[in-house]
Amino acid sequence: MNIRHLFGLDSHTKSAPVSTRPPHEGPATIEDGSANALRRQLIQVLLKDSMRRHGIPAHWMDCQMLLVSSRSRGEGMYLRIIIKHWDMRLLTYSLAFQKSLMMDITRFEPHADRWLYGISWQMDCADSCPYTSLPDRHVWEDHPVPALAGGDLKQDLAHIFAIRDADMLVRGAEAAYPVGTYDKTQPQALQRH
Repeated sequence: MNIRHLFGLDSHTKSAPVSTRPPHEGPATIEDGSANALRRQLIQVLLKDSMRRHGIPAHWMDCQMLLVSSRSRGEGMYLRIIIKHWDMRLLTYSLAFQKSLMMDITRFEPHADRWLYGISWQMDCADSCPYTSLPDRHVWEDHPVPALAGGDLKQDLAHIFAIRDADMLVRGAEAAYPVGTYDKTQPQALQRH
């Protein structure tokens, strides 16, 4: 008994899809000079350039290109980004980094969505990761933040001052408090009765 018969594929056999890859792209391997090799080199260069531009040390990440063949989409590639150094910032900003990298890829290769099927991440930094075991199960539970009853004056003031300070950083102190807007403070005369 063969595997096709075991899964009932003999009665529903379809002809194998014809490759959608033009003949000039070469074989479905990453060989020197093939379209896949050029794509791999492009992505490697763009990954390193993006890391440099965002200040991520060059030895913290690497990448691999995985060749795949899909019935519906034909032949393509997956990009696997490998994190080689543990840093919480990499995890926190990984989605933003991925979006930035995809923008770079599509800027150089507008039709990347036809052959780049997706991006995956691999953690290969066990030596530098301080978290070697999972925490207690209660860590994953949602803890709702209690609503302030009647408002907290200190928190409200801190929030208002934070908004003002951020505005001053963006526009400068002169813009927040324009010169000549207010009169100088004058003492008020006391009235005697």
